Parts: sequence; C-alpha cells; structure tokens
Amino acid sequence: MSNQTDADVIVIGAGPSGSYAAKLLHDQGVRVKLVEAKDRVGGRTWSTKSDAPGGPIDFGGQWIGETHVLLPELGAELGLETVSSVKPGNDLFVFNGDVEVGEEDQVPSGASWAGELSRSFELLDEVGTRLGWAAPWASEHVGELDSMTVAQWLEQNVQSSEVRLIHEVMVNILNGASTTEVSMAYWAYFVHQGEGIESLIGTRSGAQVAWFIGGMGQVTELIADKLGDDVHLNWPVTRIEQDPTGVTVFSGERRLRASFAILAAPPSAGSRMIFDPPLPPKRAQLQARAPMGRLAKIQVRYDEPFWQERGLSGAAFECGDLAFWLFDGSKPTDSLATIVGFIGGKHLDAWHALSPNEREKRFIEILVNNFGDKARDVRYVHETDWTVQPWTGGAPVTFMPTGLLSSAGSALREPVDRLHFAGTEAAPMWSGYIEGALRAGKIAAGDVLARLA
Repeated sequence: MSNQTDADVIVIGAGPSGSYAAKLLHDQGVRVKLVEAKDRVGGRTWSTKSDAPGGPIDFGGQWIGETHVLLPELGAELGLETVSSVKPGNDLFVFNGDVEVGEEDQVPSGASWAGELSRSFELLDEVGTRLGWAAPWASEHVGELDSMTVAQWLEQNVQSSEVRLIHEVMVNILNGASTTEVSMAYWAYFVHQGEGIESLIGTRSGAQVAWFIGGMGQVTELIADKLGDDVHLNWPVTRIEQDPTGVTVFSGERRLRASFAILAAPPSAGSRMIFDPPLPPKRAQLQARAPMGRLAKIQVRYDEPFWQERGLSGAAFECGDLAFWLFDGSKPTDSLATIVGFIGGKHLDAWHALSPNEREKRFIEILVNNFGDKARDVRYVHETDWTVQPWTGGAPVTFMPTGLLSSAGSALREPVDRLHFAGTEAAPMWSGYIEGALRAGKIAAGDVLARLA
C-alpha cells in the first residue's frame, strides 16, 4: 500500500459530530476529507427552507438545551440566531383519550398518580447516579441492571398504570424502542448522562429551551460550505483498511488514504462496512447488536396558535396504544403556527399498520381531542419517518438490549489503532442530542490532533 495520502484525517459521516470534528481539524490547518453516504450533510438533523409553507422546518433534531455549551457557541460562531422555544400555558397528560391538565410544566395537581410519578423519577435518577456517565460498564451495579429490561424494572417498581404509561412514552420516544427491548442499565445511563429525567422531558428547562432561526440543518451546511471540495457526498464507506502507516477508506472502487480516520456514525452503521484487520470483538459486537431506535416526527401547521387561547402550551404526553410527545414548534419568524409530534418504538410499529391517510386523520383527531375543534383547520402536514431514511435507518439514537452495555459498552469510545469514533452515541454526556454529537466530535478531533503532533 502506498504511503501517499489524500489527507491527514478522513472523517466518515457528515452529521453534526463528523462535521464539527472536520471543522476543528480544518481550523488547525489539518488536511481533512469529510465523506458522507447521503446526498446531503446533516445526519439526523435536516432542515428545509422553501418546501414548507409558513417558514423553514426541521425534519430532525432541532432543540438546544439549557446547559448545552458547544451547540450555542458553534451557532454564534456560524452567525445563527438563537430564539427561545419555551411556550407559556398549561401542559396536557392524556391517558387513552382522557385529558388531564398540568399547570406550567407540572403534573395535574389533583392526580392520584402524581406522587408515584415523582417517586419513580427519583428512583430512576438514583439508579443512573449509581452507574455514572463516565464508564457505566465498569460500575459494580451494571451486571444486575443490564440483565433486566426497563419493562421488568417498571413491573418491580411502579404500580400506577398512568405512571407506567408515562415511562413507556419516554422510553419509546427518547430511545425509539419499547421498554421490553431496552436494557435498564442502558436506559438509566442514558437518563443520567442527560442530567436526569426531568431535564430530558422538560419543556421550560433542561434539554428543550431554544432553537436556531432557519433550522438546525444550517449548522452542518455552513460547515460544509467552509470545507468546500473536501466534502464528498454520495460516498458510502464500504471498507476500512489499516496498516502501520495509515488508513485507507473505500467506497466501492473509490478510495482515500490518510494517517487517521474518525468514524462519526452510530455503531450500527459500522455493521455495513468491512474492516481489515477485523475490529476487536467488543467493537464488532457493539456494531452488530446495538440497533438504531425507531422514530417518526409529524408536523402540523395552522394559521395561528389557537391552543394558546385555551391557556395551553401545546405540550402534551399522549399515552395509550398510540403514544405521542407533542410540542408547540412555532418560531417567531414563521408565518404559520406549528404542532410537532413524536412517535417511536412499539407505538411507531402500530402506526406503520395504518395508511398515510389514516395516520394523518388519526393524528388530527388526537390534536382535536387535546386542543379543540380548530385543530381540524390544517394548513400543512408532514411526517418524517426516520426508519426509512437512507443510510440512517432510525432515530433518535442507538439503544442497547440487555447484556450489551456491560459486555461491550466500553467500545463506544475506544479507538482501534488509527481509527477513532465519534457520533452522538460516543459522547460521555448528552448522547442522543446534538450537543452530545459535538462533544464526541471535539474529543475525537482532539485525540487525533494529539497523535498528529
């Protein structure tokens, strides 16, 4: 193999993590190539500027969290305008069609299940704290927790049917998988590294407090503009070869060579690639056994945010056979108001059994039940099913079944010779979020820079 290189570093995957890693390297004068299987950059972020009436729309990740650091800093550097996503009014909790009102991000004051929900949240956070975020696979508690599913843990610790339904919605949407599929160890770790369950589900604090005007997709688009011809789209990696002097990355017959490579993609993406020499068993197992979650995002636009007339924020936990998490997604620069709904895991499986027309009708009826008859006056509807997006195949994040975190979790972040790993799944904190993607990209870029020095 020739020692001549096309770059110092090849970054595989042009989502936020890989794009940020490539930018940081480029800014330090490193020769970098950023390759991407899709025909666009952005990964699990994806915005449109002109196709949707009422203003730009985010088909993928869009929120900035209260304690996020890198994402708002990067947005400011790129010239993006940040706006609060916090909406006034009361939130809704809906159980099999029965609507209960909670004041300003609080559970309904008279709900019989309110006390148990609070206790279950405290217990969940305690479990996550015992595992920690730095190396949960090394915790003395991981074996027992990794041997049970979230469903089994709920069976042991939660009596209220309403509280169980709320937990089911959280897992199915935040991990994109059923409580019967997800390891309790992984779920507790995921919650802990997101600063606790109330942080992850907060609508006025925590993980959902701001947006970028114009859409989150601008982040990677602006980075790609800066990198110019060093970005290669429609370049799916099929093989990665390592030798003592470098890494050769193949896309069919095409090839690029560099001193190091960063794989900035979910673990499952690596299962479609050939590695020579083969990866260590832990990394190979992780890529083979850690699937992407299943998630769809539905957005409905109206002439005005009529729910505010009823003192509602637009946020709701819709719990039942079909479960959704709803938000008011209206930005001040939009000419139409927006309700955003997420459905995932086993609920998305049931959703897939309906035709597109049946799904739209069913979703509008849910909005009518929650917000009133004006919800029928729809101007625009769009559903983005991330399970069918080419090369991504799911969202919002990888999840782990029982037995995997304890046996192979450490491979999330460990480099293999000249190959380093990024992507939001590799983040020590805020995995599953854009902030986590940036943190993982920064760590990988820093590690490679140190080795190039």
